[in-house]
Amino acid sequence: MNIKTAPFNKIPLALAMMIIATGQVGVSIYLPSLPSISRDLGVSQADVQQLVTLFLLGFGLSQLFYGPLSDAIGRRPVFLLGQGIYLVGTLICVLLPDSFTALIIGRLLQGLGAGSASVLGRSVLRDSYSGSQLTQALSYMSITASILPIVAPVVGGWAAWHFGWQSVFSFVLLYLSAILTLGYFVLPETLPHAVTKFKIKDTIRGYWHLSRNYQVISSASYNWIGYLSTLVSVSLLPFLLQEGLELSAAEYGEVMIIPSAGLLIGSLTLNKLNKRFTTNQLMYLASSIMMMAGCWLVFNEMSLVNIIFGFTLLTIAQGISFPLSISMLLAPHSKQVGAVSALSGSVQMCLAGLVGGFLIKHFIDSQQSLGLFYLITGSSIALVLTHSRYKQRLAANTAC
Repeated sequence: MNIKTAPFNKIPLALAMMIIATGQVGVSIYLPSLPSISRDLGVSQADVQQLVTLFLLGFGLSQLFYGPLSDAIGRRPVFLLGQGIYLVGTLICVLLPDSFTALIIGRLLQGLGAGSASVLGRSVLRDSYSGSQLTQALSYMSITASILPIVAPVVGGWAAWHFGWQSVFSFVLLYLSAILTLGYFVLPETLPHAVTKFKIKDTIRGYWHLSRNYQVISSASYNWIGYLSTLVSVSLLPFLLQEGLELSAAEYGEVMIIPSAGLLIGSLTLNKLNKRFTTNQLMYLASSIMMMAGCWLVFNEMSLVNIIFGFTLLTIAQGISFPLSISMLLAPHSKQVGAVSALSGSVQMCLAGLVGGFLIKHFIDSQQSLGLFYLITGSSIALVLTHSRYKQRLAANTAC
């Protein structure tokens, strides 16, 4: 007997991609401008990195609030609240671009608002899909969520080169205003259960239980490690390519189009291989590609071709691993998807902001050190995956 599969509804996917884009753009569109901001405002490379770190901290910590709030009162009001805060932060950056203190405050507010985008994008998908359709939707969304951190610097580099780095904040203001307006009129409520009262004590208790859940932590760690690798890369490359290899901001933006093709290749490869191989096999494939990228950077001399090729291999791995890790994380949690997404996203952004900034400041400053970092992160994903498989087999044998 043939069981017909329900047709894939693309509308929730399109809405989720629209939502998550606002947060992803805020992370990376400013990266090509960091050397110019550092030079024009007279601040050090380490200080200007705070514009990235504080955004990520606000992005991460706010998700702990937005996730359970969206599970209680709904997705739509949380979207409007978060994007409103994001808009205020962007206005501060547009109106006071010559004050580094104002930029710091504005970027922190941007991050505090953008946290809603990450939580809601995943929650809308989990509300709307299940099973293989959830994996399919997440793989499509990964094209948006993974390509935007690479493509956004292309736009940011072009705008900074032709109109000055201040114009990048104006571009984000226009983009955010359009998304907020569209979301207000188009975004429906997808919450799969009745609205409930938001309780802070229950929220804290829920996070405590989730943080002790091995399935949550192990599944989320794949994305944490992968995102840290990407963030360290896109934070270092503007200085490595613009100051080390003397590329302009516009040229930097142009060459960064190439790694975005790697993300697309990875996502499309996953769609082809998803029904033929297990999730664990595909995750091992992704970790192996990451380690290949590390070897390429470590054992070849510094050049534009070698750096971009190594980073492109990493993005191929990200295109494969990102939707798998999110599906593994969210699939068992239909009633706590907002809280699970929030906890994972919070740790991911805070880890990337704090650890990534520390690594760039003290350890990772060359092609070879970046390659060594890829080797470590790729190996870490493989080790966590192996340990998870061991625990699953042990639990199965104990049950028997």
